[in-house]
Amino acid sequence: MIAFLHGTLIHRDIERSLIILETGGVGYEVYMPMPNFEKNSAYVKSGADMSLFIHTYVREDRITLYGFNTRLQREIFSLLLDVKDVGPKLAVTILSSIDAGNLINILTMQDISALCAIKGIGQSKAERIIMELKNKILKKSAAFNDIKASDLWMKPIKYLEPADANVNSGGFSRSAEKENDSVAVSGGKSGDEIVNQAISAAKQPSDIIMESAQALETLGYSRLDSFNLASKVFGMVKSEGNIPAATEDLMKECLKHIYSKKNL
Repeated sequence: MIAFLHGTLIHRDIERSLIILETGGVGYEVYMPMPNFEKNSAYVKSGADMSLFIHTYVREDRITLYGFNTRLQREIFSLLLDVKDVGPKLAVTILSSIDAGNLINILTMQDISALCAIKGIGQSKAERIIMELKNKILKKSAAFNDIKASDLWMKPIKYLEPADANVNSGGFSRSAEKENDSVAVSGGKSGDEIVNQAISAAKQPSDIIMESAQALETLGYSRLDSFNLASKVFGMVKSEGNIPAATEDLMKECLKHIYSKKNL
């Protein structure tokens, strides 16, 4: 089973979302989502080096390879194939139309209209995709890290400097200089504060929904009920123009919703 390929692009067919990747003297036909061609000019040029995660699709009459820049794309592709009446061609079309991270948001927020905008997907199929995948996404959320295939190929080895190499002629350690520089640039904020701010800024709606669902589970709700409640409240708040920016914001709205229902 082929799971990863690194080689040289020797042919491309954008209309068919197909490339031929030469590695070890063998040319592999690989189908890919269109954005991989359009957003990275290196992939449009023959002779470019490429690293891809591969999904090997096996049927009685043939074996087909599907390639992806990131692990997240491959994970979502595999989940789409589990949906009834969704084959690899439609799965590639979906990932060509919607970024994998955005697709997770669409599924967690149960945005049927966004899926219906994709060629080949009608109302019933969009509902089926959401119904069959929303729980699987919740269960596999920890596996959705966006590792790039290119980062796995020939990573340079980092060597540690000898302990005395960190001391310069002035008697100060280089590591201390770097620490002082970073504090000066960050306005005196600690490294942990900077990291936490970066993580908070990078949170996607799907992350906020899933974290809120986990918090609701601790209150005694089932995993499915927690996920549905968090998704529903997120959609309600979003429709009012107040998109939750953090898990705490959505949890407050969820608790308000629960309290209002109890008082009816």
